Amino acid sequence: MSEIEVEVQAVAVDQSGNHMVMLGDKEKRKLLPIVIGPVEARAIWMNLQGITPERPLTHNLLKHLLDLVGAKVQKVVITDIKDGTFYALLHVEYGGEVHKVDARPSDAIALALAFDAPVYIDLRLIEFTLDPADLNIQHN
Repeated sequence: MSEIEVEVQAVAVDQSGNHMVMLGDKEKRKLLPIVIGPVEARAIWMNLQGITPERPLTHNLLKHLLDLVGAKVQKVVITDIKDGTFYALLHVEYGGEVHKVDARPSDAIALALAFDAPVYIDLRLIEFTLDPADLNIQHN
């Protein structure tokens, strides 16, 4: 197996004011922090809280469009990190085939939450995970 399933453990702000999404394994022994923008952090947080915005956010619009054409997000995989930037693939099922679509992790995670689809990280990224006890973060 080259991937491990993770869950969104939190949307947080670090001491420098960076917004991040915290992906953790089910045993809560590893956390992968990914710095994201404040708008994306709010979108993910709203999904986690079950809050539907008055006007659709980008991930709401994409979910609606995918629903209209009969496609669905099967899973999201955080695949790589290059020069401090994480990369992700959306696995979208459409027409009996699975299509892999390049996406920013924040957008991919928001869509995964909207579709109730699992999120995975590539095992190569395990070296970038942290012990949850070592973090000093404020949750949004």
